[in-house]
Amino acid sequence: MNGLLDMKPLAFRLFFSLFLLVTVLDFDAEAYIDPGSGSILLQLILGGVAGIGVVIKLYWGRIKERFSESSARPNNE
Repeated sequence: MNGLLDMKPLAFRLFFSLFLLVTVLDFDAEAYIDPGSGSILLQLILGGVAGIGVVIKLYWGRIKERFSESSARPNNE
């Protein structure tokens, strides 16, 4: 356990050093993002929201049942 505690400051110093290295040094990306990339990102977000909605709709009965059972239990104290 003591060895793990000794690793945390080392890991923090390493992470902080890499963070400074990446943020201070200027690297050229030499990349191009075309206008269609925004459309793809929007589709990704909307598809994720739609997927979450479908999962909630499919399991809504189970979710509702689980919460109604926990609130309907009598208190035996």
